[in-house]
Amino acid sequence: MFGFGEHQENITATCPCCLAGGSQTQMQDMGAHGIRMGGLTGIGGAALGMLGGQMADDGEEAFEKKLKVQVFVCPQCHEVSFKYRGGL
Repeated sequence: MFGFGEHQENITATCPCCLAGGSQTQMQDMGAHGIRMGGLTGIGGAALGMLGGQMADDGEEAFEKKLKVQVFVCPQCHEVSFKYRGGL
């Protein structure tokens, strides 16, 4: 579900930066990607990881929030755009 480069349906996007400059550059679809939002971080997360090992990894997975987005990149100006696909 949150693999890298998954293509689900044909969605197109026009670069907002190039569009402002008068050009209508089609952005390149880089596929669906998962973005991790949250989890155990900082010193507490590191300590739990050292003490708990795999159990800490499993516990962290339970607290993670993931956002699924479609990623687009402009081949001309390298602007990056995300389209919400689900999650959180």
